[in-house]
Amino acid sequence: MAIKPLQIPLPGGSGVACTGPVQFQNDWPGLFMRGDHAMIMAGAIRHLQKQLANETDEEVLESLERLTAIADIVERHVIVKPQ
Repeated sequence: MAIKPLQIPLPGGSGVACTGPVQFQNDWPGLFMRGDHAMIMAGAIRHLQKQLANETDEEVLESLERLTAIADIVERHVIVKPQ
């Protein structure tokens, strides 16, 4: 399934200044992460992958797999542009 960013026009062309919770109407609250913060998070996840390369605990491996999927999305779809 292809992932496309949801673009939401903001008044005055301003960007969102923080990473934090966001909720659309009555849907579940989610997490918005600015691109620059997402790149840092992806780097931290990749670091954990290296540190846990020899891990055998299934629970740790499953958690790392979920985090890896997030890092993959960031690396494929988040392009940080200087402001």
